[in-house]
Amino acid sequence: DDAGGFNAQLKSKGRDQSPSPPKDDVDFDSTEAATPEGKPSVSFLRSKVSLACLWIVVLALLVVGGVGIFQYNSASASAVGHIQQQDTLFVADNHGGKAGKEPSLLCDSPVKCGHTIPGTGKKKLSFFQDLVCTEGPVNEDDCAITVSGEGAELDCNGFMITPTQDTSGSWKYGICVSNGAKAMNCPVERFGFEYEGAGIRIEDGGEIEDCEVMFNVNHGIEVSGSQDSTATTKISDTFIHDNGSDGIRFKGKTGSESSIQIEGVRTINNGLNGMFFGVFADTTMILRVKDSETSYNGRSGFFIQGGNGSIDFEVEGFFNSRYNSLGLFVDNADWEGEIKVKGVVNLYKNKNFGFYMDGPVNVVVDKGGALNSCSNNQDGSIFKDIYNIGSGTFSGDGYTCGAEGNSGTGGSTGANLPVCKACPSCPDE
Repeated sequence: DDAGGFNAQLKSKGRDQSPSPPKDDVDFDSTEAATPEGKPSVSFLRSKVSLACLWIVVLALLVVGGVGIFQYNSASASAVGHIQQQDTLFVADNHGGKAGKEPSLLCDSPVKCGHTIPGTGKKKLSFFQDLVCTEGPVNEDDCAITVSGEGAELDCNGFMITPTQDTSGSWKYGICVSNGAKAMNCPVERFGFEYEGAGIRIEDGGEIEDCEVMFNVNHGIEVSGSQDSTATTKISDTFIHDNGSDGIRFKGKTGSESSIQIEGVRTINNGLNGMFFGVFADTTMILRVKDSETSYNGRSGFFIQGGNGSIDFEVEGFFNSRYNSLGLFVDNADWEGEIKVKGVVNLYKNKNFGFYMDGPVNVVVDKGGALNSCSNNQDGSIFKDIYNIGSGTFSGDGYTCGAEGNSGTGGSTGANLPVCKACPSCPDE
């Protein structure tokens, strides 16, 4: 209706109105009749002005285009020089590498799935586009990208590494990091297959920083050490979620010695355990966890299992394990070890046990530290906040559980138990 009214106004005021009769018999269709003799006509002037404007526009376009081409060529030359100086490969821009989107494919890239970055000197590979595996594995390790050796570094700049729908399930690993190499800023998804593989594999030491590892068929990050090896692994500021099995899985080999540092890590909503550490066959592990969380996982938030080895497990800052089946699970612990709490451990609202311990492990809460196990037994059965069926011991103050003392529904059960302070009625989320 508004458009109709507007058109009606145009019709009433526009070309449908009869033109006023010309004055003094001047023919307005002939501009020469209204132009004094000897002067250029209006139409002639208008044509000249229009032609001049056209040339100005064309000239401006040529100037702007020339500047753009010069800047592009200069920038390209500068970028190539920088890449050569830094010994860095790169891939061109695309949509931004947002997790969860079907990424666009790489074209004419120097990097393809199956690429290896060796650590001979300082080698760095930087992405500026998603890396998509359009074909099946091309190397025996089944790794989309391999970063190996001291000085080798992968920086994905937030761009994804992923197979396509057609190749998902054929690649065992997304990123393989080994022998002191580093990967950072990498979203990795949809690698591995049932019972094998992971988004990221770390072997004989390496570093993972600021990555997102998600929707992989088996584990998020798999950590291992070769037989009789000594290695240091660090995982920091990384979000590991929605993987089919464990968020982080470590399994040492015979005679291996491993130092593992976990800081600023969240393992959320994984199918089995948030973090699993298997200590077997004379394996030695030094484990440090700081400012991290493991929650909403299908089994345990934090699971230590195995025998014939030793472990030194220390918590600094805070460590939260909530809304899992078990909060902290120490099982078949036929090994020597100590769990030292220097910070604050919160085991809250897990379905079954908050803290389950089976084995000769010594738990020590340092002065200023706290181990809070509260509001577990969410399934409403016989589970406890703290449960000890082995010969392990608890020392130090700072324990909090469901009831004061060593017994009571929701409290602690077993031998050598700590004396708990009562949990608050509504533990902090």
